[in-house]
Amino acid sequence: MKFICTLCLSLLGSTALFAQSKTGYINFQQMIAFMPESKLAGDSLNILQEKLNADGQQLVAEYTKKLKEYDSLSTKLSEAMQEVKISELKGLQANIQKYKEMSEDAMNQREQQLLTPIMDKAKKLLKAVANEKGYTLVIDNSRDAVLVSAAADDLMPDVKLKMGIK
Repeated sequence: MKFICTLCLSLLGSTALFAQSKTGYINFQQMIAFMPESKLAGDSLNILQEKLNADGQQLVAEYTKKLKEYDSLSTKLSEAMQEVKISELKGLQANIQKYKEMSEDAMNQREQQLLTPIMDKAKKLLKAVANEKGYTLVIDNSRDAVLVSAAADDLMPDVKLKMGIK
C-alpha cells in the first residue's frame, strides 16, 4: 500500500512538471526572411553572383572563340598542330570547370559568412521572446514538422513585434 501511494505521488509530481512546460513554434526560415539584415545579405550575395557569372562568361567566350577558330582551320592544320589546339581547348574546358567549382565555393563561403551572424541574432531574439512568454520549448515548423498546434503558440507575431515589424 505504501508503494502504491508513493507511486501515485510521484506520478502526480511528474504530471505537474509537464503541466508547467510550455511549447511554442515558429517558422524560423520565415523569421530570418523578415529580418532587414537578410535582405542586405541577399543583395550582397546577388552582387557577388553577378560578378562571378560575368567572369565565368569571359572564360566561356574565350573557349567559344578558340573552338570556332579551330573548327574553321582544322582542315588546314597539320596533325601536330591539331593536337596542340585540341589540348588547348581541353585546358580551357578544365579552366571553366575549375572556375565553376571555385565560384561555388566562394558563394558558399560568403553565404556562411553573412548568414551566421543573422542566425545568431535570430536565435537570441527568439530565445528572449520565448523567455518573456514562458515557453520552455520552441519548435521550428519551417519544414512542416508541426502538424497541429494552437495559434496562441505561434511566436511569429511576438517576434515580429520585438523586431519592430508590423
